[in-house]
Amino acid sequence: MRCYFNLIDGYERILDVDGIEVSTLEQARLQAVKAIEELLEEDDGIAEDWRSWTLEVTNEDGRVLLSIPLNGILH
Repeated sequence: MRCYFNLIDGYERILDVDGIEVSTLEQARLQAVKAIEELLEEDDGIAEDWRSWTLEVTNEDGRVLLSIPLNGILH
């Protein structure tokens, strides 16, 4: 299945237009955590800026498969 990793907060959406192929929802969750870790590696100061954001994983139809609040991961 193709999953898309969208960053959202109350006012703004950053949509993933490419997505990636995964075989399970667990694989999608692991890829989502990896993407968040890559954001942190790019900018140590990002945690404060992204605290109100959520990473939503959606399928090709736009249905939300899982949602990961960044405030629970970013330190």
